[in-house]
Amino acid sequence: MNKQQLLDVRRKAKKVKPHFVERESKFSASIKERWRLPRGKHSAIRQKDRGRTVMPTPGFGSPRAVRGLDRSGLEKVVVSTVKKLESLLPETHGVIIGKTVGLKKKLELLTAAQKRNLTVLNVKDVAQYLDKAAKDFAEKVSARKINKQQKEKKSEEKKRKAEEKKKEEEKAKASEANVSKEEKEMKAKEESEKQKEMAEKTIKQKQ
Repeated sequence: MNKQQLLDVRRKAKKVKPHFVERESKFSASIKERWRLPRGKHSAIRQKDRGRTVMPTPGFGSPRAVRGLDRSGLEKVVVSTVKKLESLLPETHGVIIGKTVGLKKKLELLTAAQKRNLTVLNVKDVAQYLDKAAKDFAEKVSARKINKQQKEKKSEEKKRKAEEKKKEEEKAKASEANVSKEEKEMKAKEESEKQKEMAEKTIKQKQ
């Protein structure tokens, strides 16, 4: 049997293949829907009683030649760098862009994959996605520039206001200093006049 026939066999087998889950996951929310081998002494599933949940057995497996392959028959390869793409073959490998890859790097990887005629498995239409993503990226860059300009303007305004406030405070301090000098002079004059008056009174009293 060739690869395509084996893939058809696997597809048909998967349609009737049961969903293997831990028995208690159907009744308890705290137990996840996953498979765990039953180890109970009197477990009906472990003893393979009729009518109970089926346990995974080698008969449910895929043909060995197509095991782990994509439905198109390509070997799945997770890619996060352009260098890794260079070692892949378009006839046997299918590219999966890593989920940690950013938008800028993803665009580079998709363009490189398109040039090498590699099939990208986790992107439906590469050309359409590239057009849309390029527009989104350009919008993001322009938005960042606008935000940067706005931040710079705000910082400049803050600096200008701070300088104006500083100047006003300096002026207020200078005016307060002048007023205090005038007040001191006035107080000194008043004290000197009072002393003169007191002296004149004492002289008159003596006469």
